[in-house]
Amino acid sequence: MHCLILRVKKRNQEPTVFVMRHMRPYLLLFFVVPAIAPAFGQPKLAIENVTLIDGTDRAPQRNVTVVVEGDKVSEIITTHIRAKLRDAKIIEGKNKFLIPGLWNNDLHAVNYDKAKAALRSLLSYGITSVRDMGAPLDDVIRLRADTASRFLRGPTIYAAGPLLEGPVPVQMPLIVDLFNERQAREEVRDLKRHDVDYVEVDTTLTPELYWVISDEVQRESLRLVGHIPPKIRADEVIKAHQENVEHLGGRFLNILVACSSEEQEFNRVLAATFDDLLQAIKEKRPVKEPQFTAAFDKKLLQTFDEQKAQQLFRLYAQNRVWQTPTLFVLRTLWDSNRDNLKLNEQDMDYGKKIFAKDMDIVLQMKRAGVPILARTDGQYSQGGDALHSELSLLVQAGLTPLEALQSATSDSAEFMGVSRTSGTIEPGKTADMVLLNANPLDDVANTRQIGAVVLRGKFFTKEELTAIPSR
Repeated sequence: MHCLILRVKKRNQEPTVFVMRHMRPYLLLFFVVPAIAPAFGQPKLAIENVTLIDGTDRAPQRNVTVVVEGDKVSEIITTHIRAKLRDAKIIEGKNKFLIPGLWNNDLHAVNYDKAKAALRSLLSYGITSVRDMGAPLDDVIRLRADTASRFLRGPTIYAAGPLLEGPVPVQMPLIVDLFNERQAREEVRDLKRHDVDYVEVDTTLTPELYWVISDEVQRESLRLVGHIPPKIRADEVIKAHQENVEHLGGRFLNILVACSSEEQEFNRVLAATFDDLLQAIKEKRPVKEPQFTAAFDKKLLQTFDEQKAQQLFRLYAQNRVWQTPTLFVLRTLWDSNRDNLKLNEQDMDYGKKIFAKDMDIVLQMKRAGVPILARTDGQYSQGGDALHSELSLLVQAGLTPLEALQSATSDSAEFMGVSRTSGTIEPGKTADMVLLNANPLDDVANTRQIGAVVLRGKFFTKEELTAIPSR
C-alpha cells in the first residue's frame, strides 16, 4: 500500500498532517479514519485530587481535578463535582504532582529506525516533545510526520534536517558539507521545500558561508539556530537573526571569549586554530586546540570582564537570543577530549574551572532576562535520563526548580511558537502531561519519579511505556 504524507505548517501554528492513500475512495475512509480517531474516540480522562504545577508562574494548585477530553485539557476543577466526571476514566492523584510534558531541545535522529526504536524510552522519561537539531533529512521528515499522524507513538518532533557545516570533507548523514555560497543557498532552499522548522548552523562554517546562510534563511522566512562559528563574534548572531545559541557558543568558547577584556587576541588565536583544524581534517592529522590548555583558560578566566558580559547578556535579552547551554555536555567536554588532545592534569583542572564559569554565566544570563532552554544533545536513545540530569545542573547553576522546569516546558513551547496550544496545563491545550510521585519544586530530581505519562490525551503508566512498542 503506497502512502503519501503531506505536512502543512503555518508559522507559529501546530503542524497539520494529511494522510492520503492511493486507494479507492471507500478504502480511503476505511484506513484513514482509524488513524486519527483515537484523539476523539478515546474516553474522557480525569486525574483527581492532584497537585497541579501547570508550567506557568502560578503557585501549585492542590487537590484539583484535571479533565481531558480527546487530546485536549477540557477543564480544571477545583471543587469536586462527580457528575462532571461521568463516563470518565478516573486516575487517583492524591499525593502526586502533575507537570506539563517535558521537551528535550536537542536530539539527533541518526536514522529513522534507530530513532523510532527510542521513542517509547523518551516517553517513559516524560518527554513528549523533541527538537531534532541535526539528522538525515528524509529520515527526520518521515519521523516527524509519522509521530504527528500517530502512525508512531512518540513525542511531537520538530526538525532542522541536516547540520550545515563548512568545507570539511566528512561523510556523515547528519551533516551537509558546504563548499561555496551557491551550494549554501541551494541547501537552504531545499530545506524550505521540505518544510523544516528551523535551519541549524554548525561549528565549521566560514564567515562567508555563515552570512550567506543567514541571508537565505531570511529570504525564505525560515528560522536560524545553532552554534557560533569560531570566526563569528558572539554579538554578531543578532545581526544574523540567529534566534538560538547552543553550548554557550560551542567548542571555541565563543561567549566566554566575548566576555574577555582580551577578546581580540583570543579571537586571533582561535581563528588560526580554526584554519589549522580544517586543514588537519583534510590531511587526517592531529590538531592542537589551545582553548583546552591551562595557559589559555587561565588567561581567559583572569580577563573575564563583568561589564562586557552584562552588555552582551542585555543584547541577548533585548533581542530574544535564546540559550541552550547543554551543561550535561559541557561538564564532560575536557574529559571527552583528554586523550585525542593529550591534555595533562593542569589542563583538566582548568577545564573544571571553565565549567564552573559556564554555570555562573548561565545564571547571570537568566537573571539578565536571557531565555534558557533545556537540552542534552546526542541520539534519541540517550536523551531521556540525560534531560533530567540537565534539569538538575540548571538548578545547581542557580535557577529555581520552577525555572528549570519551565526551560523544558512552557519556555520551550514559546520558543517554537506553539505556546497557544502546548507547554502548560490549561484548558484548550494539548494534554501532554507527566504524573510524578514526588514534588519537583522541592527537588528537581523528583522529575525522575514518574508514575505515568499522558501523551495527547492518552494515559500510560510507567510500566506500560517500558513494555509497549512505538507502534
